[in-house]
Amino acid sequence: MASPEAETSPPSTPTTTASCPTPRPLAVVRPTMSPELLRAARAGDERRLVKALLADPAAPDLETAATAGGNTLLHAAAAGGHAELASLLLRRAPGLLAARNAALDTPLHLAARAGAHKVVALLVASSSSSASSPSSSSLRPLTRATNRRGETALHDAVRGAHEAAARALAAADPGLVAVCGGAGDPPLYMAAAAGSLGMVRMLLRSYRDAEDEDEEEVPVSRSFTGPGGRTVLHAAVLVSNEMTKELLQWKPTLLKEVDDTGSTALHYVASVGNISTLKLLLRRDTSPAYVSDSNGSFPVHIAAKMGYGQLIYELCRFCPDCDELLDSRGRNFLHIAIVHKKWKVVWHFCGTAELGRMANVMDSEGNTPLHLAVKNADQMIVSLLMATKGVLPNIVNNQGLTALDLAVLATDKGISYTLNPQVIILRCLAWTGAVLSPRRLDHFIDEFSIGKSSGDELKKFTNIAQNLIVGSVLVSTVTFTAVFTLPGGYISDGHPHAGAPILSHRYTFKAFVMANTLAFVGSTLSTIWLTYAGSEHVHPTLRAVYMFLSVISMEQATRSMVIGFALGAYVVLSPANDRIAIVVCLSTFMTLLLRNPSSWQLGFLIMPIKRRLGWRGAFKTHLPEETRGRLTVGVGSNFARLFLRRMFGTIFTYSFIFLLALL
Repeated sequence: MASPEAETSPPSTPTTTASCPTPRPLAVVRPTMSPELLRAARAGDERRLVKALLADPAAPDLETAATAGGNTLLHAAAAGGHAELASLLLRRAPGLLAARNAALDTPLHLAARAGAHKVVALLVASSSSSASSPSSSSLRPLTRATNRRGETALHDAVRGAHEAAARALAAADPGLVAVCGGAGDPPLYMAAAAGSLGMVRMLLRSYRDAEDEDEEEVPVSRSFTGPGGRTVLHAAVLVSNEMTKELLQWKPTLLKEVDDTGSTALHYVASVGNISTLKLLLRRDTSPAYVSDSNGSFPVHIAAKMGYGQLIYELCRFCPDCDELLDSRGRNFLHIAIVHKKWKVVWHFCGTAELGRMANVMDSEGNTPLHLAVKNADQMIVSLLMATKGVLPNIVNNQGLTALDLAVLATDKGISYTLNPQVIILRCLAWTGAVLSPRRLDHFIDEFSIGKSSGDELKKFTNIAQNLIVGSVLVSTVTFTAVFTLPGGYISDGHPHAGAPILSHRYTFKAFVMANTLAFVGSTLSTIWLTYAGSEHVHPTLRAVYMFLSVISMEQATRSMVIGFALGAYVVLSPANDRIAIVVCLSTFMTLLLRNPSSWQLGFLIMPIKRRLGWRGAFKTHLPEETRGRLTVGVGSNFARLFLRRMFGTIFTYSFIFLLALL
């Protein structure tokens, strides 16, 4: 038999290894309230509560009975909103009024959190009746009691949007609205951030009552300042115009208050693009429009950053000199809109006096808006700026570079896609009269390493060849199969021309055969040339030639395959239904328009050329051929030549097909 010492000794600590840490001992909480007593208190059943007390002679008294969380019977009754039971408990055990649970919540905290305004009023009245001189100051030990989070019962009522409970608390102690929580949130700020207009109005009335009582112990001015130095107006402008009006009527000086980042409420409005709130603030006072934040940004810069063109227009209507405001880097709002690629802002001000005044302003680095648009490779904005005659394209920045210089430097000098934004921008500038900076061309080439291909060029050949060869093989396979499955079938045996195509006499059938043949030849040649272009054993110069030929051949094969499908469908369907045949043909030709949406970007060049040079400008050549050859890839001499060259490929292919079909 084991000894008593062995029976009462604690269990030995388990051994641990390096990979298994010692477990932390569990905290044991022993409730002193029986389950029946807790259920009765939560249900608000007075008879059941009395019965549970009488049934357990060993039960603790009312003031000491507590749950595992330290909640007393009054806590449970208050959380459930049971005013009658709470009144009974207060009569039997008045000390429960100041009791706190493990989170340091009083019963008033739980009643406010639950929105039990009757219980809140009861608890406040009980505290007032027990005080020697009933007044708001005598209630402060209860109403201003804070929990572990540093919050009063009013914070809980406001957070839960329990207006009746908050009204009862504020009426008992008006200065309570200025007590900040542990996170620095006063109730008024919390209500505004939550968008509760009724709560804000009620708390403002309490603020005025606190001013009338001339309270000194609690600084009521703190009631409008939240975390991060944000005022209640900072929060209100983001959620409600009506709330903003109420706050401005209460304290107009809030309009000039800044948070820890130096931002006024107008900065916040500019960040969300609320035009109605912007007008409301500016009608009160326009001075915040001229206040910059800690980064040197004015509200108009914030609006430009977010892309709110209409809001900027309204801001300029109230403050006509907003276009003159510069941030810490010397940039106006047009610079900012371009840096953040907000083309709608630029479009909104095209043709306006504001754009004319800002278009050629240089920032601290000497960059105009056009310089920044070129750096960001935004062809839409470059097109909009170049379509404005007041924009000067030949201004040099602090590096001595013009916009065209930057466009040249941004263009890939090796293998590149000729419809990339950088190339479109280069064409837009070169074809509208922009010039390079005045320096020796050889020095320009050497200084910026122009024309020197990187070591990745050979990898580009291999990757492009691998991608294109899949398409070329697919076209070859389809067109090869089409020869043995001709539309309309073959003449049956017994006929002098047995085995011949039935529809061979029709012109559309002949055109189909020629289109299929041209597609097969083009795709086959493209496959062969791509094999050479992707081979590492072929000299890079020859690989570039093979790559160029394969791309042209593949384009021709694709066009031929598309028209071949249309002709084949027409041959089969037209005898039965001409309308369906025509619809199929037209639908097929849509692939020619949609196969390369990047081609539509050439439309960005039309308006700048027309505005600056007229329609004849499309035929003018500005950059000498020697310069184009050394500095650019795929630019071309002028817009008309590029357009006609792209059209020629399509026209040649279809002309070849339909002319040969006449044989």
